[in-house]
Amino acid sequence: MNVQYFCFSVPYLYFLVKTSCQKNMEKKRHIKVAGVLFFVWTAVILYGSLSPGDDLPPMGWLARIPHFDKIVHFCFYLGQVLLLLLWLQPSRGNRIWVALCAIIFSGTIELLQGEYFDRSADWLDFAANSAGALAGIPLARLAERLIFKKDSGNETPPNNDN
Repeated sequence: MNVQYFCFSVPYLYFLVKTSCQKNMEKKRHIKVAGVLFFVWTAVILYGSLSPGDDLPPMGWLARIPHFDKIVHFCFYLGQVLLLLLWLQPSRGNRIWVALCAIIFSGTIELLQGEYFDRSADWLDFAANSAGALAGIPLARLAERLIFKKDSGNETPPNNDN
């Protein structure tokens, strides 16, 4: 075996393994953060949806925006599906099932509001929730591309021209 080839190959292999391990660790960290944020986000949704309206913070000038509550519903479920998809990393075909679970969750909350809590069930809220959940699918794909970029080949291995 050529000594020069060996001296170049070992650091190069080390570089490849090291950068690959660093990327995997970083991706795992991002996935864990998405999972924690998903549970916090879902708790906020539950609190906002099931607590009496008097317990919620006042909307102030935002109340003057027509259908602002529907915008909030849309954003809540868009965020929930986005975080859930970033956390679970399902295959492309299973993404719709994740959104469907969020839609079922939303419908269950609307039914509970009307039946057991001092809130009224609003099916327009359910429609906004569903639209937000479905909009979360392409947004999650875009976020994955930005957060978990594939190796672009721009990194250079260490130079061992001793």
